[in-house]
Amino acid sequence: MNDITKTAGDRVDRHAIRKILDESLLDPDARCRKSLRMLGDLAMDREEALSLLARHKSRVKYGYPLSPDSLSHLFHLARSDRGAGSLRRLLDHPFLLIKTCWLYEHAPHFNFPGGEPGNALDLFIKDFARTYETAFLESRVPTGTWTPVVDPWRVMATTFWEREIIDPVRLIHRAREARLEGVEICFDFHPFNPAKLLPEEIGEDRRREIRDAVMKSGLKVDIHSPIVGPYTPVPHPSRGTQRFFSPGNCLGLQQEVVDLAGDIGAGCVVVHLVDGANLKPLVTLIERAGGTDVRVTIENYCQTDMCQNSDMFIACLDEIFQTLPMELRKRNFGITLDVGHLNIEGEDPLIGAERIGRWCLEKRVYLRMHATDNYGNLLFSPPAYSADVHSNVSGRGVNSALVIKLLRSMGLRFRVVAEQIQPLTQRDLTVIHNARTYSFSKDHDAIVREGRARLRAAEPGALLAPEVIEESAYQFLAGLEGIAGLREYLVYRKIQEKKNLSVDEAKRISQDFIRMPQKLKADITSYIDDLLLPIQSETGAIKKTMLDLVCQNISGAIFATISNEHLNRIFRRERVYGEGEILCEQGAPGHEMYFLKQGRVAVYLDDFPVASLGPGEIFGEMSLFYNIRKSATIKAVTDSVRVGILGRKGLESLLKDGRPYAQDLIYRLYRILPDRLRNLNDKYKAAIRTLHLILDGDASAIPSLDPVDMEIENREHGLFPLLSRDEANEIYQETKQFRRGQAVFSEGDPGDGAYFVIQGRVRVSTHSDDLGEIVLGEVGEGEIFGEMALIDSKPRSATVTAIAPSTMGFIGKQAFNEFIEERSPSAVRLMGFICLTLFRHILRLDRLYTEIKKRMSPGG
Repeated sequence: MNDITKTAGDRVDRHAIRKILDESLLDPDARCRKSLRMLGDLAMDREEALSLLARHKSRVKYGYPLSPDSLSHLFHLARSDRGAGSLRRLLDHPFLLIKTCWLYEHAPHFNFPGGEPGNALDLFIKDFARTYETAFLESRVPTGTWTPVVDPWRVMATTFWEREIIDPVRLIHRAREARLEGVEICFDFHPFNPAKLLPEEIGEDRRREIRDAVMKSGLKVDIHSPIVGPYTPVPHPSRGTQRFFSPGNCLGLQQEVVDLAGDIGAGCVVVHLVDGANLKPLVTLIERAGGTDVRVTIENYCQTDMCQNSDMFIACLDEIFQTLPMELRKRNFGITLDVGHLNIEGEDPLIGAERIGRWCLEKRVYLRMHATDNYGNLLFSPPAYSADVHSNVSGRGVNSALVIKLLRSMGLRFRVVAEQIQPLTQRDLTVIHNARTYSFSKDHDAIVREGRARLRAAEPGALLAPEVIEESAYQFLAGLEGIAGLREYLVYRKIQEKKNLSVDEAKRISQDFIRMPQKLKADITSYIDDLLLPIQSETGAIKKTMLDLVCQNISGAIFATISNEHLNRIFRRERVYGEGEILCEQGAPGHEMYFLKQGRVAVYLDDFPVASLGPGEIFGEMSLFYNIRKSATIKAVTDSVRVGILGRKGLESLLKDGRPYAQDLIYRLYRILPDRLRNLNDKYKAAIRTLHLILDGDASAIPSLDPVDMEIENREHGLFPLLSRDEANEIYQETKQFRRGQAVFSEGDPGDGAYFVIQGRVRVSTHSDDLGEIVLGEVGEGEIFGEMALIDSKPRSATVTAIAPSTMGFIGKQAFNEFIEERSPSAVRLMGFICLTLFRHILRLDRLYTEIKKRMSPGG
C-alpha cells in the first residue's frame, strides 16, 4: 500500500485502488485505458493514476521500484517544455512511462559516466521520446512487393548491439537487403541502449506485421530473450545487479517472449544458462513452447557462479533432457552454442564444441551456433562490463570458421548467428559463408585418422605436446589443414592463454638455450628475444617479426570496445595516403599506433602480403608500448586512405587530462598495464641472467634491473603532486604512524594497500642472495609508494623502512576499488596517473633492457 499512500493519501479507498492495480497487470490493453478510467472515477488526476499504474507494474512484474521523484520530474519536463510533445505522448502510456523512467534513472551511470549529466539528461530523455515515436510507433515498412531472398549468405545477423533501428520489421528489411539467411532479434531492456524492446511493446497489430514480413522475406527469424534489464537495487553497474540476467528472475517475462515468438513466426527463443543448480525455469519455458513450432534453445553462458565449460554445460543439458517428454525434446528443445563463452571460461572452443556436438548427435538435439570472437578472459573492462566483447567473427581470438567445419563434418546441420558488436563486413560474411558451404573431400572419421597419423609422425615439441597429439579435435584440424595449420592455431591459443612467460618458464627455456651449438651463441642478442617466446614451426623457430605481428593484431583489442566516436577523438591526429604509399616500413623505428578511418591497407611481411585491413582496424600498439622496430610494412591499397595517429606524447596527454572520451581507455589500461609491467620485469630479468651465463660471465656482475622496481620511481613526474590536496584527502581515509627503523612492509608481504607520506621519510630496498641488501632509494613527504598493491594481488617487491618518525596516509584495496568504481572525475584522474606511471615504467624497463643487452653482446 506504500505507493498508494504516497500518491493518493487518505482521500481515496486504498483497497479499491489496489484491486484496480492488480487487475491492470492482467489487462491485455497495454495502455490500461479501463484502469485509468476507473482510477479517474475515484477522483485521481491522470498523472497520479499513470504514476500508480507504472510504479505497481514496474515493481510487481519487472522487479524494479520506480522513484516517485523521477516520475515527478518526467511529468514536469513534459509539461514545461513546448518541444516535448513526443515525451508527453509517451508518458500517457503506463508501460512507456516505466521504460522512460528506467532510462532516466540508469542514464547517469551508463550514458554519462564520470560526471553529472545536468541538462544533458533531460535532452537525452526528450531525444529518446522523439526517436521512439518516429522510429517505432510511426514506423511502417511496405512489404507488399517483397519476395523471398534467393541464394542468401549463409549467415544470420544479430541485433544485440543495434542502436539505430527499433522496429523489428525494419530489422528484417535490412537483413533482407543484405541477402542474409536470417536475423536474431533481441528483445530486452538495455540501460545503455534505449533502442531495445520488450514483448509488452509489441501489440497484436504489430505482431501480425512482423509475421507477414517473416513470411514474405523467407528469412529465418529467431529471438534472443531478455538478458539485462534494469539494475537493482540501484541503477549502477557496480552496485546493482541485472534484473533479467537469469531466466529464473523473470520467468513470466520469458514466457511472454516464447508467446511472442509463436505469434511472429520465429523459430527459436535463446535463453542463457545462468543458474546450473536450478534448471526448473528452463524446463518451464520449454513446456510453454509445447504445441507450437518454437524451440527454446539453451545457451552456454560465462562468468556465472559455476564455470560453464563443456562438461558442466552437458551435465545441465542432460538433466533438462531427462526431464522432458519425447515430443518436447524433438520439437521444442535445442541448444545455442556460444564458442566465445567457452573461450572466456578457459576452454579451447574447438575442443568444447566437439564435445557438445557429439552430445547433440547422440541425443538428436537441435543445435544452433553463435559465432563470435573474443580473446579469452583477458580483456574484462568497461564499456563491455564483461570479457564477452563480441569482436568481428573473422578475427583471430576464436576460429569460428574452423568450429563450423568441425561440427558440419560430424554430420550436424545448424544455423550460425554472427554475434558481433560491429556491423558485418564482407570479410565476416565470407568467412562464415565459406565455412557453412565448405565441401569436404573425406568424412569426419577419415579426416581424424589422417590427422592422427600426421601428428604421430611429427616431431614433438613445445606446441605438439602428448596431450595435443591425442586430442581428437586437434587431430581433425591436423587432418584438415595439416601440421602447419594446427601449429598456427596453437600459436593463437598460446597467446591467449599466456601472452608472457613466467620466470620459471623463462629459466627452463634458458637451460635449453644454453645447450645450443656454440655457433648460435655469436648471435645471442638476436636469439634472446626468441627465447622469451619460443613458438615452433615446421622449419624451426618462427621469426620474432612474425610473432610480433600476431601479438600486434591481437593486442589492438585493448581499444576494441571503445566507440568509433571516441576513437576518432583519441586518434584525432590524422594523415592521408594515396594508393601505393607506405604508412610504415618493416624494420623502421616507431613509437605510434594507427586507427584506420577510411580506405584499405595491406600488411606485408618480408615483402609478402599477409593481411588486408579496413576501416575500424587498429594496429601498431606494440610500437607505442615497447622500443621495438616495426614488424611489418603497411601500404595503402586504395586512394585517400585516412589514418588516425596516437603517439606516446598523445597517450600521456590522454592519461593526464582524463577527458570523458578517454575514460574507457584509461579504465582498460588500468586493468591491463600492471600485468604487462610485472611480466616484462620478470622476463627481462631472466633474459639478462641467461645472457650473462651463456657468455660465461661472473654472476655477481650481472647488471640489475631492480632500480626500475615497481615500488619506486623517479618522482620528477610523480603521481600525487598533480592531484590537489582535497583529492588526496578524498582518497586517503586512514592515518598510520611509524617510528624510526620500523618496517612499513617487507619484500614478499601480501600487498594490502598504498601509502602516502604525510610527514617523514622512508627507505626502499630489496635483497639479493649474492649482494645482500640493495637500496633502491628514498621516498619523502608528498610521495606515494606501494600503489601496485591497489591493482593486483602480487606480493610486495621491495622492503620499505621508516628512516625518521613518519605519518602515512593509507588506503586499502577494498576502499580503493570502491573509490575507483565510482568513476568520479577524481577516480578517473587517479587511474590515469597510475597508468601514466606504469607506461613510463614499461618504456624505461624496455630501454634499459636494450642498453644492457648491447653492453653484454659479443663485441659490445
